[in-house]
Amino acid sequence: MGMSNWTQKPLPQQFLDLWREHNPDVDPPRGFQNPNHLTAMVGREPVDQNNEDWRWHISVRFGDPGIDGRVPTWDELVDVAHELRPGVCFAIGIPPRSWWMNVHPDVLHLYEMKDEALVSQWREQRMGQTPT
Repeated sequence: MGMSNWTQKPLPQQFLDLWREHNPDVDPPRGFQNPNHLTAMVGREPVDQNNEDWRWHISVRFGDPGIDGRVPTWDELVDVAHELRPGVCFAIGIPPRSWWMNVHPDVLHLYEMKDEALVSQWREQRMGQTPT
């Protein structure tokens, strides 16, 4: 796989209208699709109330919701992150269950991670794979 396998796809107008209503100062994410039936929305969004800490956010799903949709596999998530935002460290958040929103049950979210201690540990413990 590679970035060349991804094509940008327009997001539904209803989604874009809702996004702009709730996030007037934030550009909406961009939609992408690849031939392996993965779709992704990629955007840079503030994670604080002051709009000072902006991070990449990738929402990923496989297939068509209600038809053949499913949660992406680990390898699919890794490929999406490395292909659409190479060089960015991502984490999958697992908040307490009481915070779950689960608006789309087949979607997983990758968030840019800026924990310098953890990034440093990853660098020091790397095993020499080809960098992305």
